[in-house]
Amino acid sequence: MRIEESLRREPGERPLPPEMQATIPRHRGRPPREYRPRVRTPRDVVRLRRHRVPALLLTSEWVTKSGYPVTFRPWLAVSEKLSRKITSDYRILPVKDEDALREPGMVELVTFLLRFDPLAARLVALRNRSRLDPNELYRRVRNEGLEGPATKVRLQEFAPALPKVGRPLPLEDLRWVERNNPPLAEAA
Repeated sequence: MRIEESLRREPGERPLPPEMQATIPRHRGRPPREYRPRVRTPRDVVRLRRHRVPALLLTSEWVTKSGYPVTFRPWLAVSEKLSRKITSDYRILPVKDEDALREPGMVELVTFLLRFDPLAARLVALRNRSRLDPNELYRRVRNEGLEGPATKVRLQEFAPALPKVGRPLPLEDLRWVERNNPPLAEAA
């Protein structure tokens, strides 16, 4: 599938399963059928990815495996262009850079967390410092326009080139959070 303002099936491509799609009525003079995917389960996300739709289910298990034990309702991270075109039971996390959804790693996880839990983003970055590429972190944060939340939790420690936008939290407050959220034994 290719992404425009919506999803369209390319010639010869198999459609999404019927339970995952709602057909949008075709208007005169418009291209062939347009679909609005319905995402209700993790399996639906896997199906979307098989159809080359950049989508990712951000779960608390992924964050916990990265060294910060936390629980939250999953987020469906999708391209910003598609965020209004997908119907989902999950909360939608619009992402400007579609490449971040294709093969997500530690840098992408930190960037996704900056949107809704900047302190978790800092703790994950701190506990996975050796796996973070400062240039890639800089690029992802800038592409998503998250310089403000990154400054708030002082991510400049991990990517020195990041510009400072706004006021950071006091360093002693961040150190308190770090002390009171010890790393997991298996992630350390």
